[in-house]
Amino acid sequence: MQKSFAIACVVGWGFFYVFSFLAVGSLNDAAWMPATYALLAFGGFLTGMLCWVRIVGLRREGVRPVALNAPRRGRFTREIA
Repeated sequence: MQKSFAIACVVGWGFFYVFSFLAVGSLNDAAWMPATYALLAFGGFLTGMLCWVRIVGLRREGVRPVALNAPRRGRFTREIA
């Protein structure tokens, strides 16, 4: 499952890079082209970021310590001499 998120992350960042370049490069063309490219670049950015956050979240779930259900001791357990 993590590999599919990694592939989607790479594809999303690729869309972001390519369509950002096209949006900047087509500023002299028809007015709808830069706007369309910018929307596609934003979609690629969101896809890349959400997949990256999901990958990092999957890694951190395995690192979290498991809560123990041990009985708690009192606040002061030793005598101070």
